[in-house]
Amino acid sequence: MDMRKRLSLRKEQVAVSLRKHGAEGVTARVILVLDASGSMSFLYSKGIVADVVERMAAVAAQLDDDGEMQAWTFASHPARLPDLTIGDLPDWLRLHVRVGEVGLFYRPGKRKKGLRDDQIDMRSVGIQNEEQKVIAQVRAYVRENPTAAPTLVLFFSDGGVYRNTEIERELRDAVEEPIFWQFVGLGQSNYGVLERFDTLPGRRVDNVGFFAVDDISTVPDPELYDRLLSEFPDWMTAARQAGIL
Repeated sequence: MDMRKRLSLRKEQVAVSLRKHGAEGVTARVILVLDASGSMSFLYSKGIVADVVERMAAVAAQLDDDGEMQAWTFASHPARLPDLTIGDLPDWLRLHVRVGEVGLFYRPGKRKKGLRDDQIDMRSVGIQNEEQKVIAQVRAYVRENPTAAPTLVLFFSDGGVYRNTEIERELRDAVEEPIFWQFVGLGQSNYGVLERFDTLPGRRVDNVGFFAVDDISTVPDPELYDRLLSEFPDWMTAARQAGIL
């Protein structure tokens, strides 16, 4: 089946999941965040991350008026990727879904040979886990680019989370912002504070969702979209009542 047909079927499936959770017809800006740390290498080389991006494009196609998705990659440092438009998906996957690199002789400002102007030199992203930096960048982007619709962040990571205090601070500070953070664990372990967020007290609304899967490529679309979109509608209701939306 070609990509266009797959996208169309998945878009319908997203609509079914939204209807199931009482959120039929809602619109949202969708932002994708991809972990590019060293431990993710296997998931990139096996095409699993590219497949995840393709499946997330259907969420943006259904929720976002212009069918565009903003995207970030991160490891030691965050980097904003070019916006993903649905029609450009095959090229976008080929050019921008790449894992971090160690650059022994990397000098900032000296780009790797053979990269296009719009490609990130992944050596500048590094290989460590610094989630709090990319969370801060996404928050700043949303502040500087307000929209009438809320923002849904789809954040993929394979764990190794250790900046718990900094991450918690960022996400607590983000409670009053029109953003829902949906984290998805890709089968490793040690998700730290991300797993505990659902039960963290002292927030006016629960602005964070989290679930982990052992092998996302074996999770069927209906189940994936159901899990991905289960908490977002509840947050929208709570955020409206709290005057955040």
